[in-house]
Amino acid sequence: MVTTMRKTDKRSRYRSSTTITTTDSSGRPTELLELRDIPAAEGVLELVTTATDRLDLLAHRFYRDATAFWRLCDASDHLDPTDVVVPNGRVVVPPRK
Repeated sequence: MVTTMRKTDKRSRYRSSTTITTTDSSGRPTELLELRDIPAAEGVLELVTTATDRLDLLAHRFYRDATAFWRLCDASDHLDPTDVVVPNGRVVVPPRK
């Protein structure tokens, strides 16, 4: 297994992630991202969601960037992004850093 630093856009949440090269079941080399550390997020806002809320729409509303939806995911304790926004659920909106 080989580990290397990933070169990505400086705005990417994976910019400091390392890659691991391993082999798949057929012997082909496969490059994977190592799991990144998710810092504890202190929300500045907690909102109750509605049936029409989506992660990208909430990210656009609070960050003016729909691709920043992952910030809402990081602040959640759910592993599946589709579980973050459920009607009458609570979403923590962390500050944009």
